[in-house]
Amino acid sequence: MNDWTDRLNAAMEAARHAGAMLRGRRDFHVENKSAKDFVTDADRASEQMIISELSACYPEDGFYGEEGGVRKKSEGMWVIDPIDGTTNFIKNIPLYTISIAYLRAGEVVAGVVYAPALDEMFSAVRGGGAFLNGKPIRVSDVTDPGSAVTAMSFAARVPDVSKRLMGLLAEILPEVNDFRRMGSAAFDLCCVACGRVDAYFEPCLNLYDIAAGVLIVREAGGCAGGWQDDDCLITGNVIAAPPQLYGFFHGRLSLS
Repeated sequence: MNDWTDRLNAAMEAARHAGAMLRGRRDFHVENKSAKDFVTDADRASEQMIISELSACYPEDGFYGEEGGVRKKSEGMWVIDPIDGTTNFIKNIPLYTISIAYLRAGEVVAGVVYAPALDEMFSAVRGGGAFLNGKPIRVSDVTDPGSAVTAMSFAARVPDVSKRLMGLLAEILPEVNDFRRMGSAAFDLCCVACGRVDAYFEPCLNLYDIAAGVLIVREAGGCAGGWQDDDCLITGNVIAAPPQLYGFFHGRLSLS
């Protein structure tokens, strides 16, 4: 098995540098990318900072960033969300993250999710476990769906899906403890990985939103997959939960 720890360490360092910039930056310009989807010049600055640092270390690698798209395809690709939860960042809500995943031949082998305002660094290398600020983390041991606190999203940017999802939420709510809405898919996944919440589901995401977080969940002993029998990293419809709860959510979530 290859050891991707060097790239993980480089990603953590780049995330910390970009996070320090974001923590100190409250003067920024906001634009609408599409309905209910925002971008700031801080997003672009964060992405450029991360790419510059990582490309200096690994010039052979390619990059796929939320704001800049694909920059050079390669067997080794960095997938970057420079601010996951841009609305939180704009509103000065501390639940925004930087997500960096490293893919080798299409497989996620290292991932970092950093919450700058909380100074929380989640990390994982495939086969090496998951960590929060260097300490091992595990998913929840809750077994009863009725006790499960579940993170989710309203998919507000996709009206047809949002309408269907609202119906699903009404069906599932009586069977679980409660719902939480964090505003960052990457942070939601990491909250599953460390047991803060017991499950998470959301449709219509992008690879850069979830690549690192999915690896972190799996390395923390959890399951992360699609709403059907599909690959969430391709469809963007993700469920994450401990093994003992995963089947409950997988059996109830469908957009059809």
